[in-house]
Amino acid sequence: MDPIALALALALETLDVPARWRGYLVTRLIHPVLHPVAIIYKAASPLARPGGYTRGLAVLAVGLAVGLAPALLAVLAKPHLGILGSLLEGYLLKLAFGVAHIIYPCSRSNDLRWVAQQFVRRDLSTASDGHVRSACLEAAAESLVDSYISPLMWYAFLGLPGAWLQRAVNTLDGLVGFPYFGRAGAPAAYLDTALNYIPARLAALCIIAVAGWWSPEVLSHRRRVVSRNAGWPIAALASALGVVLEKSGSYAVGVGGLPTLFDVARGLSIISKAAAVFILLTSPALLPPLS
Repeated sequence: MDPIALALALALETLDVPARWRGYLVTRLIHPVLHPVAIIYKAASPLARPGGYTRGLAVLAVGLAVGLAPALLAVLAKPHLGILGSLLEGYLLKLAFGVAHIIYPCSRSNDLRWVAQQFVRRDLSTASDGHVRSACLEAAAESLVDSYISPLMWYAFLGLPGAWLQRAVNTLDGLVGFPYFGRAGAPAAYLDTALNYIPARLAALCIIAVAGWWSPEVLSHRRRVVSRNAGWPIAALASALGVVLEKSGSYAVGVGGLPTLFDVARGLSIISKAAAVFILLTSPALLPPLS
């Protein structure tokens, strides 16, 4: 792990404010269709059909090969590039994580229904305003895990390939991790669950640390969510806000009413601060002293 690369990536995340860049995130610097996540998705999509474990392993193999290639090439080239190697690693790391992509649209958009639909798998066209606001907060809580804490944690353990291992697997789970695909979705889904197991619990702790209190009753509601990982940050955020986060027909987490627009603003602020808390709490591991 490179402290200079990590510092650059975190600085770019701080600058990741779409409103300042005419809708384009400053950290893209490349067209969105050339983003590694988009390339992983496009490369594996032709194989994304219902099937058995063999097809699922093929999807995983193709996605990982495409997703890890830039990271591995950067690692091999780094000794020959000097400081440019650290800058390249920092940029590629930033492409693997971030919460700004959901916090700013949800906090600034006049069409929250359209924004929330971009981040959740369920149809929100007929959902109530309260359920739309809930979907936005649920997506932000889950993104804290799989789009921020998890890639950074695996970067600390395995370097840049670790961050892109997590990002590729999470992308593939989003591609084939549905009942429709049968066993073909199992390899990506199981590996995604394993990689995000610890980060999900860390995310809940960070949310609780920001809120300053938590409800044991509400935190136990995490078991109502099918995903054994997503339930942790969702329950922690519901507890912090004193609201119900509900996916109609599936689960209701928390005590009280559905979130208001004020609750959405508070919730997004908590997620943003929880991301900062994670960096502060883990800085000894993430930012080792320079020798």
